[in-house]
Amino acid sequence: MAPFVLRASSRPALALLTCMLALLLPASQAVAEPGIRILNSLDTRDLALNALTTNRQSLQALTSGPLSTKAFAVDDRLKNQLRDGAAFRVMEYLVECALPTGSAVEWMDPVAGVPHKFEGGAGLCPEWEYGAPNSTCLGYVTACLLARNNAYGLEVELSMRAEDPREPRRFNPSGASVEWSPMFLPCPSGGSGLGLECGWVGEGVGTCTPRETVTVAAGAPYPGTCTGQLGQIGGDRVLRVCKDPAGCERGDRIVEADRNACGGIAPSATFTCPDSGMYSVMSAPYNRATAPGSWVWSQAYSTSPGTYPAAAFGAFTFREGAFYGNLFDAKALAVEVVLNKDTWKPSLSKPGFQGYPYQNVYACYSRDWVSGDSHLGSRICANTNVSGDTGFACLARTVGPCEPGSTSSLPPSCNVNDGSKVYGDGDFESCRDESGIGHDEPITVYLRSPCDLLPTSARRVCTTTCEATHCTTKCRLKSPSECVQKYSPGKGQK
Repeated sequence: MAPFVLRASSRPALALLTCMLALLLPASQAVAEPGIRILNSLDTRDLALNALTTNRQSLQALTSGPLSTKAFAVDDRLKNQLRDGAAFRVMEYLVECALPTGSAVEWMDPVAGVPHKFEGGAGLCPEWEYGAPNSTCLGYVTACLLARNNAYGLEVELSMRAEDPREPRRFNPSGASVEWSPMFLPCPSGGSGLGLECGWVGEGVGTCTPRETVTVAAGAPYPGTCTGQLGQIGGDRVLRVCKDPAGCERGDRIVEADRNACGGIAPSATFTCPDSGMYSVMSAPYNRATAPGSWVWSQAYSTSPGTYPAAAFGAFTFREGAFYGNLFDAKALAVEVVLNKDTWKPSLSKPGFQGYPYQNVYACYSRDWVSGDSHLGSRICANTNVSGDTGFACLARTVGPCEPGSTSSLPPSCNVNDGSKVYGDGDFESCRDESGIGHDEPITVYLRSPCDLLPTSARRVCTTTCEATHCTTKCRLKSPSECVQKYSPGKGQK
């Protein structure tokens, strides 16, 4: 009972704080989310070692003129580089990050005689179509490529957020000064309880029979009987249930819970199923100043058919971290991929290379990871193989947490946790590398869930129960808040 008593004693002092915060926050969510939605599916191994971006001569050619069909047709430093399969695949993402929709680069395979077309999309460096890119351009394209990198062959949609002074609407198409709300950002001043509009995580979306009674709980006893256990919990968290699949602010909630009716602090929320037959569940640490690591795995109970979770949470609510630097710096390559001019077979300039091919590229992680270094290691590092030569490469140097409040002893790498141009989009700005040098073109990555970029094996929890003659193993999917726990993949999962 001690934790229950400690929690209860802090509540009267929180009432005034909660009311004050409510006056300072937006009255409702913006109708649209900020950022550029784009797929994350660029193979880590391809970006790490390829004949286009891991070759000094091709980088010099890329950065000294237009990203154009003509360049790949007439420049000897470029026209054969895409014969390397890894370079070809990187080119697709490079053009899509750099050029706008409607623009394209065409390349004719000089041997097969087959034409290929690489189309623009995000438009982070539209001027590259007509001339040499500047450092701002290269910074954003670098960050875009890193954001889209995936070490496990997954295809995950993500939201890229930033503030581009050249074009305010590039990452914020609506032009609104307030986008979304700070519900899913850490609470800068701490605080506790149900009323704070910060520190929330989107857990999932459930289905139910309209107007039937539903209970969602995380470690609480079954309603009515106060026996058994519905769901699980690690630490002390609160729940909010919403009609909107993308979550809600407190004024639009269906129900909320910071305890259960049987007297414990494991939350349990009972409500009437909305007419839509859908609801979403959010969770947050009761004490927002606690170190990352608490979690819930919610379960639903109803007398009618229904499923929870039936779908992923409907909004990009989890801030993964930020990427920045210059991948196109030819002088900062630690290794090259060289094509044999007779066979066009790629090879490494340093056989068995292990380390960082790009010396001027960096990554930091959000405070919500229990072990952000482990996450980034699994995200941007992989075993590599170039024409049978096996090595190990990491795309960026990890510099610790982006923001204060993490479990790391390292200082935060970014000076700004939510850029001033758009309130609530949660973009990191003014980020530094390990030498303290600032980089003004970070891209902050948001996921629907921290589970999204983990390998399948790391998204499950399995327990084995043994009796006299046999053992039984049962597995379940982790909840989003559970996926922030420490994950150590080992060196090179692929």
